Amino acid sequence: MFIDEAKISVESGKGGDGCVSFRREKYIPKGGPDGGNGGKGGDIIFRAINNIHTLTDYRAQKKFKAEDGAPGGKKLMTGRNGKDLVLEVPVGTIIRDADTGKVLADLVRENQEVTIAIGGVGGKGNAGFVSSIRQAPNFAEKGDIGQKFNLELELKMVADVALVGLPSAGKSTFISVVSNAKPKIAEYHFTTLVPNLGVAKINSRELVFVDVPGLIEGAAEGKGLGHQFLRHIERARYVLHLIDATSDHPLKDFEVIRAELEKFSPRLAEKKFLPVLSKIDLIDDELKDFLIKEFAEKIGVKPLAVSAATHEGVDEVLWFLEKEIPETEDAEEYLVESREISDEEFKEFRPADEVRSEDSREVKIIREANWWELKNPRLERMVRQTVYENEAARERIYDVLKKWKVLEKLEKEGATPGEMIKIGDQLWEMR
Repeated sequence: MFIDEAKISVESGKGGDGCVSFRREKYIPKGGPDGGNGGKGGDIIFRAINNIHTLTDYRAQKKFKAEDGAPGGKKLMTGRNGKDLVLEVPVGTIIRDADTGKVLADLVRENQEVTIAIGGVGGKGNAGFVSSIRQAPNFAEKGDIGQKFNLELELKMVADVALVGLPSAGKSTFISVVSNAKPKIAEYHFTTLVPNLGVAKINSRELVFVDVPGLIEGAAEGKGLGHQFLRHIERARYVLHLIDATSDHPLKDFEVIRAELEKFSPRLAEKKFLPVLSKIDLIDDELKDFLIKEFAEKIGVKPLAVSAATHEGVDEVLWFLEKEIPETEDAEEYLVESREISDEEFKEFRPADEVRSEDSREVKIIREANWWELKNPRLERMVRQTVYENEAARERIYDVLKKWKVLEKLEKEGATPGEMIKIGDQLWEMR
């Protein structure tokens, strides 16, 4: 079954806990703290590859989590970092934040990668808290939690040539002749239920074709089978309109499909296209010449004529496409233009940068009914990593509040000793 949409949840790994340890050797009975740091949690990375063409793998499994970091050890041993989890998706996959609708990535190139969730940092061991006033700290940090995202994956195939036309226009037969695709072919409508991809070799070139289910009038509004696959045509670099030459109204058939593409997306209306009369082995030369002339006069584009059954005209179509479709360098420029978001916008989503940006000491103070709430990513992370049951660990948070002059600012706002301070999910008493 062809799956071109999926909803999943991902979570990066938790950081490993720091270690509380003191050096104890035969001739050094009172050694200093030597607890090591915990390892970083694994990241969630998406990678686009060419040898898969559906999102089927994300239909059965919906939740993905990277490995947690290992805890620190004695003798300043740092815990092992958690392994990154690399999720492979087809080229052409768009990744959205399901909660906000924001596009996080648009993967249009093979081996293109994006890190969606950064693993939590490892907690410091007690050796990391030694200072002139704290020479033997008996506490360490917990590893920080990983990042969680609910994601929507949408596949828009990246192909060189899209085949469009009414049902039974001969698209499946054509792609089976020019490429390695093996679609279902029969003498009735809607034999194609899913898009078919095929690679055609033309001299030294390879062109990727996509054959989508036949379109009908009203497809842009959701009628028929082909409407749900129109998105794949948006990514194609060229459009072949296949028209059944044995139809009662070939030109009208073309105009119906052309109108549906224009309704669905202005981008489709601007794509280069070529009408191709199919099944010409079933008509005489006089009718073929008449149809070619009629198309040239009415739409300003001279169509080519083919018979997939006898292979007549097939090579001419392929040679035409080879000349019309640019080589790789120009294609790369096209793929950037075909993004749902621009390269500049794409680069803006870097969760690692967001983690590094948490170094600010600017604390926002909010007066609530029962407490004073403090907002600062770095401070909230410290609290998450604090072992609240350990008094010395709690004292470290008060030390930070003093050092950052947060307590002084709270007093100026009207806070008094004994009132509660909320940082993240934890409550602290004002001193």
